[in-house]
Amino acid sequence: MGFFKSCLNVVLKRDAVFAVMNAFCFGSVFVAVLWAQFQFPVACEGVPVENVEFLVSGDWLIMIFGIFLVNLVLSSFVVVTLPGLVFFPLSAAALVYRGFSWGVLLSQLPTPQFLVVLPTLVLEGEGYVVASVAGIVLGLSWLKPSWVFKGEKLSRREAFRRALGECLRIYILVAMILFVAAIVETFTILSLTA
Repeated sequence: MGFFKSCLNVVLKRDAVFAVMNAFCFGSVFVAVLWAQFQFPVACEGVPVENVEFLVSGDWLIMIFGIFLVNLVLSSFVVVTLPGLVFFPLSAAALVYRGFSWGVLLSQLPTPQFLVVLPTLVLEGEGYVVASVAGIVLGLSWLKPSWVFKGEKLSRREAFRRALGECLRIYILVAMILFVAAIVETFTILSLTA
């Protein structure tokens, strides 16, 4: 429990960045839903259950780990965190783009289907928010170390090394969140196709 708490404390130490990234992610979902209502005023009937049956490979354990690995490696690390390492605002931009895409998709769902996917959306969204915090911390550490480690005189290399240590702890938290999200998503898909 102490290790989990230390990982959580690393994110909470960056509370301002965490709060702004949450606002960006879920705010862009909300804006996209409103925008899509005017752009696509006629809502579709939702996603027919037959269209998601290809996702059910038969083994729910394989589904959980498949969804988890794709979300962790591709969606959070490659798409959200790595761009922030290159230039820190790119993590926020990736998060806004993802939120906007989700909002457009969600705007077309009827309320019952929206309520079914809402837990997955919140969990995955939080996982990506925390991953964006890692990208921003990494990107700022080599660009402007004094912004990341206030009051400390660190070289760019030292700041990057410390930020890398923080990000490893942050990614443990990302992995936990996305693993729970993968479980929820798998059982949501299985319940829709049952």
